[in-house]
Amino acid sequence: MQTIQTAWGIRRKHRQTARCAGSKKEPEQFCSTRTPADGFLRHSFLPLFEKGEKLPDQFEVENDFFNSLAILKGLYGFETRNVANKSYPYNILLIYTDIQKQLSQSAQDIELKIMQDDDGTVKMATQHCYNTCNTLYYIPVLPLYKLLQDSREKQTAELLLSVFAYLYHIAGIPYYRENNSYLFYNYECMEEWLLEDLEDEDSQSGNSMISELNKASYYGDVMHRKIYNPYHLNVFEKRVNNYKVNTSFENDCLSVAKKALGLLQKYPSDTIFRNTSNQVFESEEGIIRAEQYISFIADTDGILYENIQRVINDEFNECSEIEEPTILQIYDAQNKLSNTALDFEYRLFPLLNDLCTLLNNMP
Repeated sequence: MQTIQTAWGIRRKHRQTARCAGSKKEPEQFCSTRTPADGFLRHSFLPLFEKGEKLPDQFEVENDFFNSLAILKGLYGFETRNVANKSYPYNILLIYTDIQKQLSQSAQDIELKIMQDDDGTVKMATQHCYNTCNTLYYIPVLPLYKLLQDSREKQTAELLLSVFAYLYHIAGIPYYRENNSYLFYNYECMEEWLLEDLEDEDSQSGNSMISELNKASYYGDVMHRKIYNPYHLNVFEKRVNNYKVNTSFENDCLSVAKKALGLLQKYPSDTIFRNTSNQVFESEEGIIRAEQYISFIADTDGILYENIQRVINDEFNECSEIEEPTILQIYDAQNKLSNTALDFEYRLFPLLNDLCTLLNNMP
């Protein structure tokens, strides 16, 4: 028995993808121009209900629904209002509204559903989704290479190398120098286009990009060999425990390393793609796959990256759907359920965001 990990397609409108970055601007605050009617706002309104022409059998639906509800409440520890004096199916609507309100307080994107099996059994279900916000989660490698060349930062560089090793070996993030990765293809296409252009016309920007491509290839291979070595993963905990903080940058590095180590210890074999292929799409075309927007990359600075990002944005803007971590949990006795269904993803993606911010803003 296992958690059912399929979900009906969730479609999002796409805007231009953004580089994985750290702090975001605080949302603009809007306020009313008039004094609110406090008494009106304190009033609790019940959900609207319009009775359909034909309702399913009351006894069967209520029996199935409240059995499923008991499993959901036992998992989350929810309490619901007393609906004994409410008529059918209004009693079910009230419970649904109450549970959805409590789920919305969990700081995760969870949608409550009432569904029916092929045999007619009514069950409650929750659809969990992590919204990646059209972000390119591209982890730059060359900033860490530069840090490794500074003997004064050896301890910090090795600590981050262990973080990279975890993300590569365990979390399963693709590396741009592996020929089956999405970014390898983009770097290869960029090199072919540049070489063709340079044959026609010598340009300073083209020569600059060729230089960046050579560095991305050479130093990328050097870093790949380092990250590939499992030693950095084996000594991860030791490095965290022995790390001494002297600057704010080092404190940020330790914070990122502790978060990564915590994920490794709690989820020792889970990958970032464990729940990204659960959505059902109408077509296999026009979909942004998770492996395309999550990867190691040479650098997220310079004219080479600007051109690669532009090409990727152009390609993604032709897509109408995106793979995101998604789980559908159905509350019955046959399924293995969890009240932390996407907890791993809700911790890992912010970690990637923090790591990218750290690498992009190294002193």
